[in-house]
Amino acid sequence: ILIKRIDFKLQTKISIISSILSGILAIYMAYTGFGVWSLVWRTIAGYFITTILLWMWSHWYPIRIFNYNALKEHFKFGYKLLFSGLINTLYINIYYLVIGKFFSAADLGYYIRAENFTKLPSANITNVVQRVSYPVLSSIQDNSQKLKEGYRKLIKSTMFISFVLMFGLSASAKPLVLTLLGEKWLPSVPYLQLFCFSSVLFPLHALNLNMLKVKGRSDLFLKLEIIKKVIAIPVIFIGIFLGIKLMLIGMIFHSIIAYLLNSFWSGKMVNYPTKEQILDILPSLFLSTFMGVVVGILGYFLNAKPLLILLVQISAGALITIGISRILRLDAFMEIKDIFMARVSKNNQI
Repeated sequence: ILIKRIDFKLQTKISIISSILSGILAIYMAYTGFGVWSLVWRTIAGYFITTILLWMWSHWYPIRIFNYNALKEHFKFGYKLLFSGLINTLYINIYYLVIGKFFSAADLGYYIRAENFTKLPSANITNVVQRVSYPVLSSIQDNSQKLKEGYRKLIKSTMFISFVLMFGLSASAKPLVLTLLGEKWLPSVPYLQLFCFSSVLFPLHALNLNMLKVKGRSDLFLKLEIIKKVIAIPVIFIGIFLGIKLMLIGMIFHSIIAYLLNSFWSGKMVNYPTKEQILDILPSLFLSTFMGVVVGILGYFLNAKPLLILLVQISAGALITIGISRILRLDAFMEIKDIFMARVSKNNQI
């Protein structure tokens, strides 16, 4: 209900309170000797507190009337999304099983650590895109022109952020790992860099798949999920026989193929084909590639402590991105800037 109302302020408030209270509980339990169970109960407490707060502040409560027709309508749409989610979860976790079975525990550790670093920007952007774009696009689904314009703006601005963050992360992977984890985690750097390229299109996947949901095509959503996972089977065998790095390279190509499949069908529904999407995100791709190359070269030639190198790289990346975007007046950058300035102005008025 809150997502449908686009009330993300209340959701954020609930999330913060839940995280703080469950975190305090976990710290107390760890301090008093509960060990790893502290993490288990933190998760349970977090969901419990979130549920209670949602019920208290959303002012929605169930009634004693069962509507079979409503169940039938929603189930017909929802069970396909459920199966899609289960397939995707199985796909993600099968890589852990493969690496754990055919490689060492250290390799699995490097792989998971690299993936977790990548998830910080990639998964957060994707989650925000999924949560925001679905209700926003659904509210204008009957206006084809407005739907396409909103969809186009979301893709351009989202991919600008994703390209900049992921290419920047790849370029500064080594000093970042050395600063935060230490030298013993250096073998995870190549994995992290490859993960950045395989994950950079995830927000674009989310946007295209959300369009299928907006149009009520959960059946097509499920079919595409099955096709994409079948195509991914060779990537898994590459990992088994040729190594983790080549498997990650295979994941990059799989991500591109998945995007082409997603965008073909979603593009047809709003008259925004793959070719137009690619042309719209190319400026951001070129800018981010240039920024990543410069930042990577700086990191290679600088002879200083990892933290200093990382700070120089971040500063250089930000200056290059903002400077070139302002000079060329990139649509995606200008859109993000206008939203940011409007928000600052609103807060100042308050």
